[in-house]
Amino acid sequence: MQRNTAGSCFTIRLLIMVLTLSPAVLEAQVEAGIGGMNCSEVKRQITRNWLQLESFFRDGDKGLKRPKSKDFFCVSPYYTRNTMQKSSVSRELKCYTVQGQNFCCDSKLQACAGM
Repeated sequence: MQRNTAGSCFTIRLLIMVLTLSPAVLEAQVEAGIGGMNCSEVKRQITRNWLQLESFFRDGDKGLKRPKSKDFFCVSPYYTRNTMQKSSVSRELKCYTVQGQNFCCDSKLQACAGM
């Protein structure tokens, strides 16, 4: 009985440690959104609308090149919960900042991508 309690404490501590690693948590889904949906379309929309989104993703750094697909990572739409959408960043995408990480989602919040 005591062994299960120690294992439970270890599991809880491990979960707390993982949740405190902010950028790593956002990268939980490597190439999929809800239900295994690929986020490649969101990546394409971000690249296509880069002039509108550059200041959002680069925090004011100017003169940086348009990103390539390999520069992005998929983000679970779960992280949009209880988060305010950034106003008028893009008409096609809903963009958010969570724990210092910027990412955008499709209009239905089924797939998201960040840099």
